Amino acid sequence: MDVKDLDKKLRQLSPSEIELKRLSKYKKDKSYNIELEKYFSNKILKDYWIINNSKLMPKTEDISIHKHDRFVEFKKHKHDYLEMMFVYSGSIKQTIEDKDVEIKRGEILLMDMNVEHSIKEAGEYDIAINLLIKKEFFNWIFMNQIADNDLISNFIVKSLYDKNKFKQFLYFKTSNNKKIWDFMINILMEYYENKNGMETAIRSYMVLIFNELLRYYNEYLPSSVIHKIDSNIYTEIIKYIEKNHNNLNLKNLADHFNYSTDYMGKLIKKVTGSTLTELHKKIKLNKAKNLLKNSNFSISDIIAKVGYSNLSYFYKQFKEDTGVTPDEYRKKL
Repeated sequence: MDVKDLDKKLRQLSPSEIELKRLSKYKKDKSYNIELEKYFSNKILKDYWIINNSKLMPKTEDISIHKHDRFVEFKKHKHDYLEMMFVYSGSIKQTIEDKDVEIKRGEILLMDMNVEHSIKEAGEYDIAINLLIKKEFFNWIFMNQIADNDLISNFIVKSLYDKNKFKQFLYFKTSNNKKIWDFMINILMEYYENKNGMETAIRSYMVLIFNELLRYYNEYLPSSVIHKIDSNIYTEIIKYIEKNHNNLNLKNLADHFNYSTDYMGKLIKKVTGSTLTELHKKIKLNKAKNLLKNSNFSISDIIAKVGYSNLSYFYKQFKEDTGVTPDEYRKKL
């Protein structure tokens, strides 16, 4: 199969589209929506319905590919799987948690199974691919293939799994990323050719896609989501510095979070507004103030506890920060 063969395959009516086109003859009939929902769902609820993975993917698969069905409107529903939608041609218009979103060619939408959404009817040239992903696949890709301490992947894991806090979807504006386009095309060719080793190849391409998304998340995600990620990174960096302030340097910090020292330095500046040296100083001085206020330790003991070895240097930095010496600061309190 080459790219032309794949394009032809994607533009053809799929078996489910043929069936849905047959059902569309009864759109005016009251039973139409019931029949449509039964086609995708095992159980119809009062306010919404759930598309079940058992209707669309074999039990043995934890990731499956399903071309988005055109010529039909999907009213408000949820999934019992995670879904990655990739738009191959045209665009797909959705309302997700009451927010209108139009996913365009080359873009990716990632939704957890807690999100309510509806999808407007796709036309002939609006072609999208749904990658249906069971939780087990995310366990594998994040726990085994992406760095354990990657803060951005941790954010995505939390946003997709933490049902108490999030009804999360992540919309990546990747239309200009040729790598992601090529990875996805290779996944589709692997799937439709169905040769030996297909599952291994698809998993490998999925790792490359997520690596690319995580690497350049700030280019693809909305500012509100980037703010959440940056807040998460800021908290984790501060926690690490506070815990390891006596033996801290940029290399150790970068190694802990699996980044290069150059990237780690830029990331700290971006999310905190300070260099590591400035941040480290601020944290040590805040700890010193807290001990001066809430303990009976001597000044020399406090200096040792917060990681200073030079008494006069500590006094100089403390006075520059507060305008008074440590002794005067304690007396004022």
